[in-house]
Amino acid sequence: MELRFAGAAPEVHPGRCLNRRHAGAGCTRCVDGCPVQAITLAGATPQLDADACVRCGLCVAACPTDSFTPAIDYERKLLETVAALPQAPIALVCAAHPTPAQSAAKVEAIVQHRRCLAALDVADWITLSAGGTRPLWLDDSPCADCPIGAAQATLARTVEAARTLLKAAGCPPALLLHNERPPAPDAKPRHAPLYDGAQPAISRRSLFTRLRPAQRQSEEPALNELFQRGAPLSARLPQQTPASRRRLLTALASRQSAETAPFATQLTPFGVVEVDAAHCSGCGLCARFCPTGALDFTVDTDHFALSFQASACIACEICVVACPEKVVHQGESLALDTILTDRVTRVAAGEVVACEVCGIPTARRADEATPRCHVCRRGAGIVTAQRDEAGLMADLLQRTRGPDT
Repeated sequence: MELRFAGAAPEVHPGRCLNRRHAGAGCTRCVDGCPVQAITLAGATPQLDADACVRCGLCVAACPTDSFTPAIDYERKLLETVAALPQAPIALVCAAHPTPAQSAAKVEAIVQHRRCLAALDVADWITLSAGGTRPLWLDDSPCADCPIGAAQATLARTVEAARTLLKAAGCPPALLLHNERPPAPDAKPRHAPLYDGAQPAISRRSLFTRLRPAQRQSEEPALNELFQRGAPLSARLPQQTPASRRRLLTALASRQSAETAPFATQLTPFGVVEVDAAHCSGCGLCARFCPTGALDFTVDTDHFALSFQASACIACEICVVACPEKVVHQGESLALDTILTDRVTRVAAGEVVACEVCGIPTARRADEATPRCHVCRRGAGIVTAQRDEAGLMADLLQRTRGPDT
């Protein structure tokens, strides 16, 4: 059975790819998420085979830096459609559902999305459920027989991430998958009003929504970078907060309750950076390669400071890869109010002295009698001119000392 959803193949923006930012990023989320292997990485550049693409939308939801954007934004239309319906339990079905007008769940309406349900991201699920106040039955029962049935695992992970964040915000995690919580055995499918997710009703709310700029549309760095601190570090390494992250922050901020709680970051789109400050060399490479500016490095003649803003972190782990001292790692839990208040925390600080070999400013380390920068400590010599190039530092060190050093 051949399957192809509505619309055109998504637009590809290779310059936003994490692999273009750092040679060691190793991100394969779009490749792993594509159920028909239509995406490949040619070197560090994502390439999409438009003929093989089934327009499911999974790559759009999977990429944390918006390297893929929808040609037709059916997800935004779905949000408008659901927002215009009465506040009552509804079912969501995909475009390939064999009997979309029937549901075994107790729902007042059924809305059919023009694409796979796995094309919806965490922000979409939080918004669709109105912060957990509207029960949503997600009918993934046909996935077992679907040509791209592997997408069900992606759907389950995304829904679980949304539940985790809703629970941390003190909201009911009212997202129900049929495969997890099937209706009662004696429940018979019954008809319910069926709505096309791409045809929102013209209510007062949806009218104003249409008049606003589309929140899912990508924006260039100069447009409304709410969480960016300072100008880009260089033309090669611009920093920007993806539009998808801004949508998620907006969805969380509008749904939070009076009490929030910590949550495990493992399945969520958020990360928390932790640093072994005693062994940090103060090189600032983690902040330089950070794609969103979640890490901020400042240095003067005497001291350096490294700060972290969780609301901007997309858990790409480039900071972990870029750190030459291997002292940066990802934490396992995060307090939601840290995100909602855009809190900035200092993760490392120290005294700055001149490297005895090359003169570059470096952190004074208690375990080192002779101050040396991370490059000279590894015997690579003076390579100041190449410190700004993505991935070249790691390549240079391997050529100088060998791959096992």
